[in-house]
Amino acid sequence: MRFNTKFKSLILGLTLTGFVFGGCTKYASEEDLQALERQKNAALAAEQRVEELKRTKADLERQVRTKQSELNEAKRILDEVRR
Repeated sequence: MRFNTKFKSLILGLTLTGFVFGGCTKYASEEDLQALERQKNAALAAEQRVEELKRTKADLERQVRTKQSELNEAKRILDEVRR
């Protein structure tokens, strides 16, 4: 049993050493920076698209209100003509 515990400890120690010295740095690689820049640009484009769609929605809602008002006026005139 002691061998099994020592072996597990050795494996754990080697694994942790690999994580500590395994190329982890506090600096991002050029590839990471490029990927981050692409993600940033995609997010900005998506935000711009959302704003564009919000403006389109507001315009369409305004058009609906205008058409609804015109329809109500036409119905009122039709009612007067029928009387």
